[in-house]
Amino acid sequence: MTIRPRTRSRGKAVPAPLIGSFLLESITTGMYGERKNAIREYVQNSYDGIQAAIEGKVLRAGAGKVTLTLSPDAKTLVILDNGVGLPYRVAVNTLTAVGASRKERGREAGFRGIGRLAGIAFCKTLRFRTKAAGDDVETIVEFDCDKLREGMLSSGRKPAAELITACTTYDQPDVADDRAHYFEVSLIGLKNAPAEATDPLQLRTFLSQVAPVDFHPDFKAYRDQILEQVEGLVTPDLQEPPEEEDDELPDWSVLEDESGTMLERIPFSYVSVVIRGGAAGREEQVFKPYRQKLGVADSDNVPLRDVTVHTGESGAWWGWIGHKTKPGEYQEDAVSGLRFRLKNIQIDGNELITLVPTTNEIRSAFRWSNWFIGEIHIDPRAVVPNARRDNFEEDPRWLAIRKELDEVCQDLTAEARRVSKEHQTSVEVLSDKAEKLRTNYLKAVNSRTYDVKKAEKILRDSDALQKDIEKASLGAPSTEQLRLKSLTKEITQIRVGLLEQPKTPEYERFRAAIKAEFLKVTLSVLNRYLDIDVYEDVKDELERRLK
Repeated sequence: MTIRPRTRSRGKAVPAPLIGSFLLESITTGMYGERKNAIREYVQNSYDGIQAAIEGKVLRAGAGKVTLTLSPDAKTLVILDNGVGLPYRVAVNTLTAVGASRKERGREAGFRGIGRLAGIAFCKTLRFRTKAAGDDVETIVEFDCDKLREGMLSSGRKPAAELITACTTYDQPDVADDRAHYFEVSLIGLKNAPAEATDPLQLRTFLSQVAPVDFHPDFKAYRDQILEQVEGLVTPDLQEPPEEEDDELPDWSVLEDESGTMLERIPFSYVSVVIRGGAAGREEQVFKPYRQKLGVADSDNVPLRDVTVHTGESGAWWGWIGHKTKPGEYQEDAVSGLRFRLKNIQIDGNELITLVPTTNEIRSAFRWSNWFIGEIHIDPRAVVPNARRDNFEEDPRWLAIRKELDEVCQDLTAEARRVSKEHQTSVEVLSDKAEKLRTNYLKAVNSRTYDVKKAEKILRDSDALQKDIEKASLGAPSTEQLRLKSLTKEITQIRVGLLEQPKTPEYERFRAAIKAEFLKVTLSVLNRYLDIDVYEDVKDELERRLK
């Protein structure tokens, strides 16, 4: 008997694979390294909804608003926007889908369809309430998060879709106003929640960094300067695509559009974000954290010297950088460093810029990054943020952008070193001047005769030196602050010593000149602020006492 070998089947489709509950846990509760980023996801979705409402002519430009309300008992966080909302016909399917989205990558901030379930990790009930303009019903979808979390961890072989169905309900009640449009997320029964979900102050600090909001009014002068310069940047001609398909060469054809300036290509768009919280339930608007003066090292209120605007040959990004003349890192983590943004929404924090340089030499040197403030706005068509939104996928376009930013990083590193060296040099110069002042003082007091002109010059020099020391102290590191305070103390001793000399005729004339100058300056100031009768009385009293 001849035994024939069994013919193998080729090219047949495999049975539908089992997508278990463990995967659902990985892409929801396990997706974000920090739970507070779930709040960023909801604000990002609100931003997309508002932009869609503006494009659809159901909301006027500039009228978009996102309101985050924290309950007084810190048990509920509600995020409401006046965006386009979801039509009731597709709302339920959209809100229960995982890893599927109607959004288009490159046009909208979110596109993976997993961020909406991020709140499952720290609340008992996750509720969505939404309505589109023209609908006479709203849709409410509610997830039992306790049951979901339990099912994710204990039912690994249970299909994810079955688990969601078992833990989710929906309703579509009638509403009175068919013109209304909104989307609301309620995280109810907060449990092991991040502080940003319960504390208004920490929530505002977090959103001021990551949310697509406007600059603070205090920063208006620099805001206008930044946007004016970006508007003046002409979009470069698109680089020719590779003649042959090459996975290692960037294809910039994705940027093809009719924009003439970089501000047209990558607009600075924002929405109004407000927080209601605390016992009084006050409403406070969120702005970016940048101000004209910020804390640096051991000093507060250090002013910016200038802001500069940059772009690259690709035309895929533009950025602004704030510069100061004092050395040291910015005190606040909320402002220090350069931050990347897509659709004006922050990607990661201030650490991503330190990973951008493509050479180890610049990467190690760029520890200076926190000496600066600034933002890099990237065209979302050019890069793909990873699922956690803490970096970008390593494709040829992102690598090319990194190379373009290398030059910026090198320039900033050189600038930081120069400012540090100049400041250190200025302290040494001040020390040399103080030493010279001390030498002239000792010569004057040890002279047999009191030289009034020399004493007057020492006083003038000491006054000028004191002003220079006060300027150098602003923003100086603590070690230099101690040296400068020591110089101030020494100058004070020199000035006092000059006025305690023996009462020779020359010295008396010197003191009289000092008194006359003091009286002249004082009266000129008082004359501007006092009524005439009061001024005359004060003048007579000062002249009497200074005789």
